[in-house]
Amino acid sequence: MRLTLGGGGTDVIWYSRLHGGAWISAALTLYVRVFVARRKDDDLIRTSLETTEVVDDYRKLTNPIVQECVRQAGVSSGVDIYAISDASPRSGLGGSGAFEVGLLHALYTYKGKSITQLELAQQAADIEIQRLKKPVGPQDQYITALGGIRYFEIDKKGNVFQERLKIHPEIIERLQSNLLFFKTGMQHDTAAILGDQKKQVETGGHSDSVIYALDEIKELGREVKMWLEKGRVDDVGSSFHTHWLIKRRLSEKVSNANIDAWYEEAIKAGALGGKIMGAGGGGWFVFYVPKQKNKFRDRMRQIGLEERNVQFDFTGTRVILNQQ
Repeated sequence: MRLTLGGGGTDVIWYSRLHGGAWISAALTLYVRVFVARRKDDDLIRTSLETTEVVDDYRKLTNPIVQECVRQAGVSSGVDIYAISDASPRSGLGGSGAFEVGLLHALYTYKGKSITQLELAQQAADIEIQRLKKPVGPQDQYITALGGIRYFEIDKKGNVFQERLKIHPEIIERLQSNLLFFKTGMQHDTAAILGDQKKQVETGGHSDSVIYALDEIKELGREVKMWLEKGRVDDVGSSFHTHWLIKRRLSEKVSNANIDAWYEEAIKAGALGGKIMGAGGGGWFVFYVPKQKNKFRDRMRQIGLEERNVQFDFTGTRVILNQQ
């Protein structure tokens, strides 16, 4: 899965097609593991995800992502598909994009077809954005497929450009040690929040303020790139606070009373900045805490947040077992 270090939200198609987008993402050691196995006794397709279903035609699958991935990979029958995720659905960690990438990778491996990480990212993003018409962007699919810490830009035609940032290992270690991750126990709805932003622009109610906020976030993402390359890690942490204040202007759905209270306590306890991961509204918090981390952890535990140990992943999507 992933963490956005800067520029988050500027990849969404309705905005990037007008203004282009720029962001920095880091892949995390939170995984979606997808398993595909041949059914020897029949030609049915069985999926075991949030629910289990068995169908005799992939077009009858109720999960649109699975249906499109199966169609894309050319697997029409005779398979079992199931997945295990390190995070619950709607956590704000890009799990949907990670699932798409993992499922495509597993299906192509099952078919004996080779495919690059970049091709997987492109196909997974195309499925969610072009075929399923979701009001999202390609960030999640690209970073979970490629891994590492990367800078991305998307132009007005939807072309995505990426580079792996050249950051000194000591800087990466310092950044990683200062980022603390906490589960809120709440779920969020990315599509609803991003859809609300798009609706505001289309109806003209707050169109200028939403676009201006995303313009600010995009420039902040470019500054984060510069700070990382120069080793100014605390500036990256402080930018989280700036980003959070801007992000709250995008939609009333981004925050709520509980999130505001938790965030305020985190700043009081020593965080330079933090944010709800994903579009907002729930899920996971990440805080940048340079000092007195144990004291900070104790305070977060007292207010009901559950910490998870998370590191950066530099490998991207991979096959861990192939027994064909």
